Amino acid sequence: MITQSALSAAQQRRRDLHLHRLQDCVEARAFADAVAEAIGLPLTQLHAHVGPYPLFQPGADNSTDTHQRFYAQHPQQRPLYEALCRRLIEDVIGEPCHVQVIPTYRFGLPGNRWVGSFHRDSDFGHSGYELNAICALTPMPASAALHVEQTAGAHDFAPMDLQAGEVILFDHIDRLHGCPLNREGVSVASIDFRFVPVRFAAAAFRDAASSINTGTAFLPGHYFTAEPL
Repeated sequence: MITQSALSAAQQRRRDLHLHRLQDCVEARAFADAVAEAIGLPLTQLHAHVGPYPLFQPGADNSTDTHQRFYAQHPQQRPLYEALCRRLIEDVIGEPCHVQVIPTYRFGLPGNRWVGSFHRDSDFGHSGYELNAICALTPMPASAALHVEQTAGAHDFAPMDLQAGEVILFDHIDRLHGCPLNREGVSVASIDFRFVPVRFAAAAFRDAASSINTGTAFLPGHYFTAEPL
């Protein structure tokens, strides 16, 4: 009964924060600029320097050499990433959270998609106690944006256009989301990162699954920070 009550409260919080944007965020801009500098390539023109890659498929859309280049530079950005997470917690979520230790780095080249399929994150073991945010490292317009159901289950997809350094939360559990082919002629890059409010931690981590990409358990000290921010 307690677990069901907590799950209902978490679902309502996720719905309340769906499409909430954090604009003109100093921490997000600093993080995006630092990643671009560390990669050493113009992120909107990645396609001129990397790839091409076969059409990204589910379970194999985060493991190219270029993805590894993004992950390799992340230790340099950890303080900026944590500052971004704290800003989102303080200004938007409003309560202490366990935070994804290493965000999911994504990039999309013209003619490809940056997510392997339309899906709900619950399809891959993510719990209903999570919140999910995207920080755009480049502009992400139209077909290069993430497309999300406007009404859960209705397949009425709309793009979440973002500016570089803009952050948005969205309902990754109840709403299908994914990417069409990028037809914008520019590359895009982003991170997505998840939060579990402390008040839901006991229920969220009781029967945790593992990440399909890394095999990391969705637990504190593994996928999520050992201590809340």
